[in-house]
Amino acid sequence: MRAKISRMQYFFTIPNLMYGKAIGITSGIIARRVGGDTWIADSFAFAVGIVLMIIMTYLNSRFPEKTIIQYATELVGKWPGRLLALILTLFFTVAFATSANVMVIHLKEYFLIQTPLLVVCLAYVLLCMYGAYLGIEVAVRFSLLGFFMTLAINVTMLLGTMRDFRLINLLPLMDKGIVADVSNSIYLYSDMAMAILAVGILYPMLNSKHKSLSLSFWAWVVGAINILLWPVAETAVLGPDLMQKYIVVCMTQVRAAQFTKYLPRYELLMVSFFAFAVYVQSVTMFHCAKHSIKQLTGIKKDWHIIIPLGIVSLGITYVMIYDRMIFVDFLTYPWPQVCAALSSGLPLLLLLTALIRGKLKQS
Repeated sequence: MRAKISRMQYFFTIPNLMYGKAIGITSGIIARRVGGDTWIADSFAFAVGIVLMIIMTYLNSRFPEKTIIQYATELVGKWPGRLLALILTLFFTVAFATSANVMVIHLKEYFLIQTPLLVVCLAYVLLCMYGAYLGIEVAVRFSLLGFFMTLAINVTMLLGTMRDFRLINLLPLMDKGIVADVSNSIYLYSDMAMAILAVGILYPMLNSKHKSLSLSFWAWVVGAINILLWPVAETAVLGPDLMQKYIVVCMTQVRAAQFTKYLPRYELLMVSFFAFAVYVQSVTMFHCAKHSIKQLTGIKKDWHIIIPLGIVSLGITYVMIYDRMIFVDFLTYPWPQVCAALSSGLPLLLLLTALIRGKLKQS
């Protein structure tokens, strides 16, 4: 029996899939290129991303009981469909590693400094493997909790840093020019692609597909607003020059937050809230990689995929984060470029193919 997820779980999963890396690491990467225009570059990316999400959801609604791999096989043939399954396997596996490293770098750099890196990586990967074994419907039950935890982070961060908020830091607008802002918005695609492509795998599990376009649209809008609060606040409080100096900008931002003299810093509280959203993201990426392998190979038993996939994912996660600068360089090039090509090219190509073959008339 196919697993089912509710409309509410689907709605709140989408913001969780974009949140983890976008508020800190991605903000730092973009700030090093466009300075105070980081939030403007993010806005351009989200505007394009919402169109891609609508296209992906529309395609899924034409083939409501099939994943993107299954209806791509129907549209373009068996072997191109298998090639797509292979590409998505690689994408979701690497996407899992980047998501896992968001949690690993927070824990290792700020709390578990003396703990061996491999131990932190192993513990988190095993936890995600267990989540994937229980099933995606179990993991996305955390999506509602994860979303409200991110809201709690946002509210407490804004309240704690309001005294240092300087609107002058947001000016001048488009200081680097609109071309620079648009071109550097590509770095956010590494976050958006996880949501856009995951919907292609998760959509058949949606228990009620009524008005799914509207559901995806508002989920994207809510997720975008939830994320955009961070580069606005980070720029206004820290200033673009300080943002450029840190790998994890959001942790520098929360270290500037102060509620009372008895709670001057709340990094541990922030990461405790943050962990739920990142876990939903990581397990979803692992599940999508597992499902892509299942479509590619025909293997039926999940454990026959989960164990080797977990070992490979652990290796990629560890190698990627062993040197922090290698990780940041990878997130600068070629990962966002690959994500932009897949998340935009794949929906548009499949939409054009379906239109030519007259498949969009199916209900």
